[in-house]
Amino acid sequence: MLNETQTRAYLTKLGYDSTPAPTRESLDALIYEHQTHIPFSTLDIHRNQREPDLELEAIFEKVITQGKGGYCFELNKLFEALLTSLGYDARPVYARAVRGREGRMPINHRGMLVELEDGLYSVDVGFGGPMPAGALKLEEGLVQDIQGESYIAKQVDESWWKIDRITKGHIDLHDDGLPTRRQTELELCTAPVEDIDFAALSLFCAQPGTLFHDHEVINLRTPTGHKAYKDGTLTIREQGAKRMMEYADAPAQEQALWEHFGIRCS
Repeated sequence: MLNETQTRAYLTKLGYDSTPAPTRESLDALIYEHQTHIPFSTLDIHRNQREPDLELEAIFEKVITQGKGGYCFELNKLFEALLTSLGYDARPVYARAVRGREGRMPINHRGMLVELEDGLYSVDVGFGGPMPAGALKLEEGLVQDIQGESYIAKQVDESWWKIDRITKGHIDLHDDGLPTRRQTELELCTAPVEDIDFAALSLFCAQPGTLFHDHEVINLRTPTGHKAYKDGTLTIREQGAKRMMEYADAPAQEQALWEHFGIRCS
């Protein structure tokens, strides 16, 4: 859990001037504000060439105090600590980032479950791609519209669920130009796990030859779309329109990271 001072600083980062009650409505709002205020980022992993420190104090310092963002093993752990401090029943879960790919992906993501009075909800602020901008109830076959995006939870077996997204062709935040379709974005397991269980996964995901180690990847939801940065190229999607900008030198790249993601590199 976070202490009172950390909780207050975190909420201020998300735009809150008071402490929200632990309700479903507040949970949805917290998720959305997190996704629009704190970027998914592999910048430190790529530039430092090492796995980030996963101690809660270190994550808080990096993400909240320094404003550098982070990846799933940092962001979802930190958000879980915030939710617990606010009175929510939250815990981590094993997950697979699928993104519509065929075949079984390895466990490569830290997800989160929150238990409310009416059931379990998937909560994610660290996916770095298409993720619900609110809590997603684990209810078989229910089409859930969240901030204009449609998701469906499908139970695979006693423990595993698939989170499918119904894309919207050229107006989709992430797959514009492709036909409308339904695809699996994420698989998650409801079985209990411990925080320490993610240490080896994070280490593996930060090794040479992985996306997070070899590339600078940054993503941030915006009120009208989405911003994505990869290795000097910025993509902005707003209300169905897409534009791309390339930054050839380090000063221009660092200015873009500050302007679009609030990340200071020095």
